[in-house]
Amino acid sequence: MKNIIQQNQKKTVMELSRATRIVSLSLLLFAQTTAMAQSYFNPLLMNQLNLSHSRDVALSGANTSEYSTAMNTFQNPANQTGFEGLKLTASFAAMTTFENRSYPAIDQFGDVVTNNIYVVSQGMQNAISAGATWGNGRLGVSLATTPMLSPSFSFKEEIRGSLYAPNINRDPLIGYHHINYSGVIQATGASVASGYGSWGIGLGMRMLHGIGLENEYGVSVLDSADVSALANDYSLLESETWALDNTPLLVNLGLIKDLGLHWRVSASYQAAYAIESAHRGALPVYNATLGLPLVEWSNDTLGLTIDIPARLELGLRMKPSNELPTAVYLSLGYQDWTQYEVTYADTALNAAMPFEFPMQETFRVSGGVEHWVSPHVPFRAGFTWAESPMDTELSQAIFSAGSGWSSGPLEFDVAIQLSSVGYRYFDIFIPVGMSANAYENVRESQTNYSISVSYSL
Repeated sequence: MKNIIQQNQKKTVMELSRATRIVSLSLLLFAQTTAMAQSYFNPLLMNQLNLSHSRDVALSGANTSEYSTAMNTFQNPANQTGFEGLKLTASFAAMTTFENRSYPAIDQFGDVVTNNIYVVSQGMQNAISAGATWGNGRLGVSLATTPMLSPSFSFKEEIRGSLYAPNINRDPLIGYHHINYSGVIQATGASVASGYGSWGIGLGMRMLHGIGLENEYGVSVLDSADVSALANDYSLLESETWALDNTPLLVNLGLIKDLGLHWRVSASYQAAYAIESAHRGALPVYNATLGLPLVEWSNDTLGLTIDIPARLELGLRMKPSNELPTAVYLSLGYQDWTQYEVTYADTALNAAMPFEFPMQETFRVSGGVEHWVSPHVPFRAGFTWAESPMDTELSQAIFSAGSGWSSGPLEFDVAIQLSSVGYRYFDIFIPVGMSANAYENVRESQTNYSISVSYSL
């Protein structure tokens, strides 16, 4: 066993003391942040789905200065100013995640020969949105429901009995490590806007509620005679279904200003809000070496109050004078995550106390282009650079593209969005009798698919 550790070939995660576990906070916190591909941290910083409508997905969310559908009015509710008629929209999206974890194979000279992939995890999250907008050219009103946040994370690792070179990760199969967090936080609400000359101002209000929130954490032992590579020497399955204890209200303010035929600027502000819950879950302990949390399951129920910081976003739209319509979009988002706060009550200690996790300010820069190659078919593309509030290493680039078809009152749109991130981390599960002494490489890619249909009356 010591040889395995010395060879730096597998299984690393720091063992946590019981005292540390008691003062740890449940990892299943709620937060709105930039798109986070690193799904392992989704329960801490929930992934914002950004899958409300295919046009918004294709433009990478850069079109905050223009109305698209009822769903995107909450990004800047002032955008529905000038809309006339009634528009109904429905959208379906799927977010797929592919992750592999590897460890370096070291030769006798201490050099890294290759990175051995020891686990590949795949998961999928579905999202359904719907909305309606009515306007008379000066006043616009929208109703919409769309998934906003997700704690989704899927991990399944096959554990093999042969751990010594050259047969690492080979048969026999002795067990599994698995984690499955599922469900979404849905946002449902209304927005209203009014125009005053070249100005538009709007207000949006949404309430959050959980759908299908479930957690599962476990170790499955297939060969009880060989448990050396497993995190537990017997099968262990922990699971729970949980819900929000409050109904958070999100308030959005929006402003637009037309600067002439070709230019428009916009600004939007989302106020801070709080989310409450009471459940078990994974416990994080901050590791100074990693600069990231370590996680393990807790049997205690924790009552959580999470304060999410406000978000500010500026947008720009430019429409050149082309025979076929073209629009260019830019947006800049800012959120001060140093204001992120959590207070929890441990039922075992019967006490309330704050939990401080080191965060940083974040910026999100997005750009998008929409060009109609014919009167009925658009081409769209977008790009986003999103900083992580946890660590600059987790910042990422997001690419998107899409098209559609428009005929009279009917609009059909499709989009795809691609992102990836790589970082170093310890192994999630602690093998029996082992301790952490090395990093592993994590590489995750995420693909979002979106299909939307709109009909105008």
